[in-house]
Amino acid sequence: MAERGKCLIENEVNGLQTDVLIIGGGVAGLTLALKLVKRRVNVTIVEKDPTLGRTYKGELIQPKTISIFKKMGLLETLNQDWRPLQEIRAKEVVDDRILVDATMSYRVLEQGEDYAAMMPHNLLKKRLLDEAQTFPTFTLLRPAVFEKMESAHKAIVRMDKERAVIKSQFVIGAEGVASKLRSYMNVDFKRKFYNHDFLTVSFPSPESLTKGEMIGTPKRFLGLFPLPEGRVRSVYLIKKGEFKEWRKGSIQKFYSHYTSLMPELEGFVHQVPSWREIQLMVPVRLNVRRYVDRNMALLGDAAHSVHPMAGEGMNMAIQDADVLGELIADLFEAGREEKVDELKQYEHVRKKRVRFLTALSHVSALMYGIGGEKWQRARALAILRLVQREVLQGKYMYNVSGLGMWGPSLLDGLQVIGLGKGQLRRQTMKQKTFSRLDDYPWQK
Repeated sequence: MAERGKCLIENEVNGLQTDVLIIGGGVAGLTLALKLVKRRVNVTIVEKDPTLGRTYKGELIQPKTISIFKKMGLLETLNQDWRPLQEIRAKEVVDDRILVDATMSYRVLEQGEDYAAMMPHNLLKKRLLDEAQTFPTFTLLRPAVFEKMESAHKAIVRMDKERAVIKSQFVIGAEGVASKLRSYMNVDFKRKFYNHDFLTVSFPSPESLTKGEMIGTPKRFLGLFPLPEGRVRSVYLIKKGEFKEWRKGSIQKFYSHYTSLMPELEGFVHQVPSWREIQLMVPVRLNVRRYVDRNMALLGDAAHSVHPMAGEGMNMAIQDADVLGELIADLFEAGREEKVDELKQYEHVRKKRVRFLTALSHVSALMYGIGGEKWQRARALAILRLVQREVLQGKYMYNVSGLGMWGPSLLDGLQVIGLGKGQLRRQTMKQKTFSRLDDYPWQK
């Protein structure tokens, strides 16, 4: 069923018309749409799923993303639904021995930016959609399937077994890793698969679980992150193909893996009723060569997919939408919407940041994806140094926060192996934090 607002215009010759056509109604597409309709730009979203989606997507909202929602006037609404997260505890265990037990904290960041948040993905999507639907220039076509581009400004969409032509000034691909628009744009990309997968499911949480927990063994990894309403999101690392074999047996095997790493989950993880509730996540690292072609642009997983270990995928998509939305709205307000070459400024801002964060997530993936006790001991030492040395922890938490980019140095390497001294230079952190002109350089 199509949910239409005032922005979609019936035209006997050309079909339907809008200013910006967004393919994909996930969090990235909805964030972009909301930024635009708040600036009186006509937006149409084409979304094939008639529901808010059943597949797990990212739920960790990093500080940079929180600051974006604050600028959009959403903070008061969203902070009623999310659970703030300031600390993540990392443990490395072998049998009954604990190699390291250390806590990383967002408190090393500047006050007001010193926390992340956990929020169910579908609830975040609902809040964004509810807000967008209050604007008359917003239209959602759902369920509707994007089939192809007839030309750079004409998209073919199928709704209720009928095809429609939608004309638009800009076309944005936010439909994920299997992007059809990316294929039409003929964009090259690099893709890497990993030697492991993840299982993810949420269930009721014990009261003792108040911070993020990352538990590693020589062969396994379990991540636990508290959600609102007394639930916890879990991710568990498994070997390729292992889930298929597990499903042939009793779900008791799944329970035992969790409780062996965290006995406090006894009676809680058991409330996952069947294998059907557990989702398999296949991590993929993907980066496109370019984000823009004429009046078309890619954002989110259509442009870059990232290993989930550092919790960056959804955040990078929202940050894409923030920059792209600001740029397109500025073009319309200045009457320069036909200057489609200016879309390249979006790529200029986002591409280098995305590559930095995907590399950071890739390193995290290697830390936990390689098995064996020797590798685990090296990982445990790295975690210990990260917590012991203020500058290492500060730089790591600052980078994953998305607030800026602070690359590694020779001194960092020396501190990892126990040499050298250094304190976190907060003035340097401030200098490297993205300013408004860093985010939107064309506004200068």
